[in-house]
Amino acid sequence: MDFYLFLFTALVVLLIWLLLPNRLSKMGNNIPGPMAYPIVGNIFNFIAVGPSELWQRRRKAITPTFHFKILDEFIPILNKCSKVLIDCFKNKVGQGSFHLTEYISNCALDIIAETAMGTELNVQTNPKSVYPTSIFKMTNALMEKIINPLHSIEPFYTLSGRKKRESDLLKILYSLPLEVIRRQKDSKVDCDYGTRQSDGVYGIKKKTAFLKFLLETKQDNGAAFETDQDILDEVITFMFEGHDTITISLTFTIWLIGTHPDVQKELYNEVTSIIQENKVPSMEDYNKMEYLERVIKESLRLYPPIPIIGREATEDVVLPSNGHIIPRGAQIQLFIYTLHRREDLFYDADKFNPDRFLTPQKHPFAYIPFSAGPRNCIGQKFAMLSLKVVISNLLLHYKIKSVGEIVPSPKMLLRCENGPHISLTPRN
Repeated sequence: MDFYLFLFTALVVLLIWLLLPNRLSKMGNNIPGPMAYPIVGNIFNFIAVGPSELWQRRRKAITPTFHFKILDEFIPILNKCSKVLIDCFKNKVGQGSFHLTEYISNCALDIIAETAMGTELNVQTNPKSVYPTSIFKMTNALMEKIINPLHSIEPFYTLSGRKKRESDLLKILYSLPLEVIRRQKDSKVDCDYGTRQSDGVYGIKKKTAFLKFLLETKQDNGAAFETDQDILDEVITFMFEGHDTITISLTFTIWLIGTHPDVQKELYNEVTSIIQENKVPSMEDYNKMEYLERVIKESLRLYPPIPIIGREATEDVVLPSNGHIIPRGAQIQLFIYTLHRREDLFYDADKFNPDRFLTPQKHPFAYIPFSAGPRNCIGQKFAMLSLKVVISNLLLHYKIKSVGEIVPSPKMLLRCENGPHISLTPRN
């Protein structure tokens, strides 16, 4: 009986869809693109964008934690984590090529944990953590559900074993943030919520890490973070996204440096001219590394960590090139990976050329590795600083040589199918 009721309902919906097309479908049909199917439209191609009200409240609340004054306080930590990475590479010198990603992933996790969460995890010196592997598996599982929504429909979801597998992964992904939150709550060091001192300009406490700020906001009855679950959600998001995107950015950038000896030589000359021996570099020093910044930008152009993003049109948008209208409420998918390789926007677009950033881009939104507008990546300055610190330290100690080719896999996150692999030679 339930089956026939479902079938009848589906037929009614199909008839309504065929006889009474709505405004979105009418306008959408005028714009060239992939074929839409009855009822489901393009659901098998894309994922919808979530509600924005909660995001807006939380975005406004956490913005001060990414101010440059706080980032400046992270430099010693970034250098410490980078130097641990350098030490971890020592046993790879003279041993041929090796897979880079695992080492970078562990370093990125140590960076995120200590800077943003105020907690030392020491994953690099104890690389048995299942957390990075679980992130990789979870992103793959989510991508499979996006590509084929049938994977999340019951009873197939449970019978296929996907539900249990994802539940087990979630337990791992929740366990580390829960432990980090517990440690921060139990800590008595520099955790005086009741006598918070502001800097008098931005109303933020010096050395206030991301997690600590969330806990203080809850303590002060902030509307954006009222419960421990609110904090946990944001911590998981930051650790999940921050760890993976920094890992991917570093991995591709290091590999590109290893494939271009001339670029590597110029980078080494720049870094050694700025960094003084036995002195921790300052923010000013890293700001002087203009060539390194161009190298990173070019890497992010060719290999954006998040190759596709979704948005919802909040009003009708007229495309100036052809007059087509994207109607209010339409779900929009932006393929950053393809955008960054358009020949009309980037000459010789598939070529690695850091000097292309010496001149302005042809369009303000031609280059958007961190997205753009109100929903741009709030952590982009943190990410750029992290990349500069790690790469500059690596260049000071090793010559990098990339081995083999890479095959990018643009899914939810951009990954490599077969690498990358590098070999290292000591500088001294």
